[in-house]
Amino acid sequence: MNHFRNRLFKTGRLLFRFLIVLITITTVLMIGLAIIGQLVRDRTVELSLLMYIPLLPLGLWAVFWDGLQAGRSLPRFRFSLTLIGLVVSIWGAISMMGWGGSHAESGTEVTVLHWNVYWGGKGKDDWQSISDDIEQMQPDVAVLSEPPLSYKLNPFLKQMGWSTIQYQGKNTLAVCSSWPLQLEGYVRIDNADAMTVIVTVRGQPLRLLAVDAGRNMSKRLVIHSKQVLPRWRTPMLTEIAQTLVAYQDQGQPIDLIAGDFNAISLSLGFDAFDQAGGGYHLASKFSLDWRGTWKSYLPLYDLDHVWVHKRFQGLRTALFTNLKSDHRGQLVRFVVP
Repeated sequence: MNHFRNRLFKTGRLLFRFLIVLITITTVLMIGLAIIGQLVRDRTVELSLLMYIPLLPLGLWAVFWDGLQAGRSLPRFRFSLTLIGLVVSIWGAISMMGWGGSHAESGTEVTVLHWNVYWGGKGKDDWQSISDDIEQMQPDVAVLSEPPLSYKLNPFLKQMGWSTIQYQGKNTLAVCSSWPLQLEGYVRIDNADAMTVIVTVRGQPLRLLAVDAGRNMSKRLVIHSKQVLPRWRTPMLTEIAQTLVAYQDQGQPIDLIAGDFNAISLSLGFDAFDQAGGGYHLASKFSLDWRGTWKSYLPLYDLDHVWVHKRFQGLRTALFTNLKSDHRGQLVRFVVP
């Protein structure tokens, strides 16, 4: 009997040790894949999956796991996995934090709010909570992705004294303001709804390109009826950059781009925004906040973006959270010289 117990105990210890080694190997492998994703980015659909491995929680997990083993997760150097985890965590935090606002000379300040409001929320009082937040911020322009249906939205617009332009035929975008609005036209973008709207704020006409990207999962790989690869966003982002250039060449530059892109800012397609059409700043980088917008309770990914033309000054951004929506919103301020 004692012999059987000893063998059972030894087997249990071996299995436990095997599990520890397996978790350690998996952790190191995931860190390696995440680093490859950050460096190579979404050059293909398959590589884009690696880009979505979040560095910060992975690094924190590595530190925690190594701590449980008194720093002996990896051979030779004690706390080596802790050091790796700290480096990865710092990298992840720095890459997702804003660096604060920019200086501005005197001019006309404009505030633009973008928020995916999740159709007004699912609960009975969700839209009331969401609309209260919007009212409190009093933006000059509000770009709402996934706005609520008209029976919810219209009373709020009337209360605010706003008019709206919505994407025709689809309830994907609403541009709202108390200032004059003019629909300039719909823009053909691969896998996205887009339109240009002229909003005249305090006598300053601004051309806004509002964008709402389609669903984020690709049909290229399906496992048990589940799509497991993110959609490759490079074609969509390339078309948007080409649109910016085309408007600039016509002497009608786009001043603002806002929407739910379903693409993180690390995506290669966004690189062209730095120069296209005169160049644009990613507004969230001019905040002092964590820049993730989805999901609101654990915003690991920045899928929602506002891009502001570089000719504007004093760019400042504040991100905010209301758990009635599954996305965080952002309030962007800039000065028109």
